[in-house]
Amino acid sequence: MNTLSVVVPAFNESAHMGDCLDALLEQREYIHEIIVVDNNCTDDTAAIVLDRRRRFPMVTLVAESERGVVHARNTGFDHASGSIIGRIDADTHIGQGWAKSVLDFFDRRLDYAAVTGPINLYDSPWAAPYRAYVSYTTKRKPDELRVSAASGNNFAIRRTAWQAARDRVSLRTDLHEDIDLSLCLYRVGLQIAQIKSMCVEVSGRRLLTPPLEYRHYVASSYRTWSFHGLANKSLRRLLVADMILHTLHWPLTRMLSTCDSRILPVSHSDTSVTSDRHLSSLPRGEFATAASGK
Repeated sequence: MNTLSVVVPAFNESAHMGDCLDALLEQREYIHEIIVVDNNCTDDTAAIVLDRRRRFPMVTLVAESERGVVHARNTGFDHASGSIIGRIDADTHIGQGWAKSVLDFFDRRLDYAAVTGPINLYDSPWAAPYRAYVSYTTKRKPDELRVSAASGNNFAIRRTAWQAARDRVSLRTDLHEDIDLSLCLYRVGLQIAQIKSMCVEVSGRRLLTPPLEYRHYVASSYRTWSFHGLANKSLRRLLVADMILHTLHWPLTRMLSTCDSRILPVSHSDTSVTSDRHLSSLPRGEFATAASGK
């Protein structure tokens, strides 16, 4: 039987950490452990986590001093003992039945290594129309759909698949670590699914990012796909359209929003990593182990 560990990387997330943990703890019947990774927090994030730990020993706080989401994620994943590792952001609120749907999926579908689901917004003036858009597009898709990449704010992976990809993921902080991991799985033949029942809500604070700063975020997306040799003109057009849309709605979003802008999870450049591990193929025997979850 599979067990679920949930990893939450955190840097100065005191405004959101309590609600994030409370949503997870409501589903503790299906969660083996919750691991929060303190990535050099200077606010009350650690105190909030320790308060929950005093009441719920399944909550664990670990530290990662090297700055960057990729390093915090790696530390959390390496600490996880469950056969399934969930990954959300500190501003993620998991939906009703989230944990059970993750476990049910991996028990039933041995051919998939990872899974994701629909993402809605809260604390945003665009929450209602965005929810309507997600609902409309989701209804038009199958209940289970194969995807090439998944967002780190709503993600789960078999621990054996993580171990297979661990030495292949990039340590560059100017790449999107969630896309990089997804593409590492893709490159070695491990599949990611999207399922309708794995719903979460995330803060709309990234929509408050100033356009010039948001441009770096979009550039990191293209850079990550390019790093894997998978960037193309269609992706470029999609990202340019995203950047234009963000620039257009940003003034009104800033006027109507009540939340604060978030720090972007990627750096503008990374000179700390001079080389990256070769993305070699995964032997079939190793794939079988990853798929089975054993």
